[in-house]
This record gives sequence, structure tokens and C-alpha cells, in this order.
Amino acid sequence: MVRTRAFDPNAALADAMRVFASQGYTNTSIDDVVKATGVSRYGLYGTFGNKRELFERALEKYTENMGRASFLRLLAPDSGLKDIRATFVERLDHMFDQEEKTACLVVLTAMEMAPHDEDLEAVLNKLMLQMSKCYAIGLEHAQERGEVRAYLELSKAGRFLTGAFFGMSVMSRSGFTRESLDAYVDSTLAGLAA
Repeated sequence: MVRTRAFDPNAALADAMRVFASQGYTNTSIDDVVKATGVSRYGLYGTFGNKRELFERALEKYTENMGRASFLRLLAPDSGLKDIRATFVERLDHMFDQEEKTACLVVLTAMEMAPHDEDLEAVLNKLMLQMSKCYAIGLEHAQERGEVRAYLELSKAGRFLTGAFFGMSVMSRSGFTRESLDAYVDSTLAGLAA
């Protein structure tokens, strides 16, 4: 007879993701994850593998949830500056959500692990390149309608916006208020406008 899991793996992964985002990989023990998820260590190991495998799954889930719909919207032919702004606003909404109040797992991973972990460095590079391309495509659509400068180098501007996007996480962890980050987004986008 096949035994069924006594827990929801998606819910457990979401809980583990929040623990890693609040404490980082190194400072998170399996006991911390057990406490946060309510799942035994054997249940976690049996479903996700070891701590590193669980972390990789959590990072994957985190990046999938990071404004995916907003970024996909940038690929639509009618996208423009309002859609680029939406990626920033959605991120700010998440960052200042009082219930979530965790750090950006991508930024934490980039600072803590990527410098000495080629596999994770490659994962983060791929994510940031994808985001940069989405921004460049959204900017191209905006450029066609005259919303951004005609001579803007789209690939460079896409990388610039990706850096600004992740920079907000660092700034919020440093005590910047929502109002100051809203102004930061306004300034960032005003620098690209026609």
C-alpha cells in the first residue's frame, strides 16, 4: 500500500522559502525549516532532498513568484513604461507587505553564496539576463510609441533597470521608506523617458 504525504509540499516549500529569505542559507538550519513548516526532517528529506536541494527548490519558487506575470506583460506588443513601472510597484508592494517582511532571496543568495558557488552564480545570472531581456523588449515597445528616448540603447537600459530592481531590495533593508523608494522608481524611469 502506498503511503500518502501528511503535508502539502507546495505549502512547505513556501514556508521554507520564507525562512531562507529571512535568515539566508548559512544561518538556516533544517531544524529552523522543520519549525517553520511543521514537517519532520524525514518528511523534508524524503520530499526535497538535503538542505541544499531544498534551498535550490525554494530559490526556484521564489524567482518564479517574483513578478512573473508583470515581466511576461513586458513581452506584449502594447507594453510600455506603465508596464515597466508595474514590475517595480509590484516588487515594492511585496517588500513592504507587513506579513512577509523578508529580504530578497535573490539578493541574499548573490551576496552570501554566488561568489563561491558557480552553480548558484549561473542560476542568478540566467535570471537577471532574462529580466534584462524582458525590460529591453518592454522598452523597445515603449520606444516605438515615443515614450522613451529614441537613441536609448535597449540592452544596456534593460540591464540598468534590472540593477535598479534589485537595488531597491538593498535600499529597503537599509531603512529606506516606501515613499523614498517610490521616488527612486520615479527618478529611474524619468531618466529613460522621451
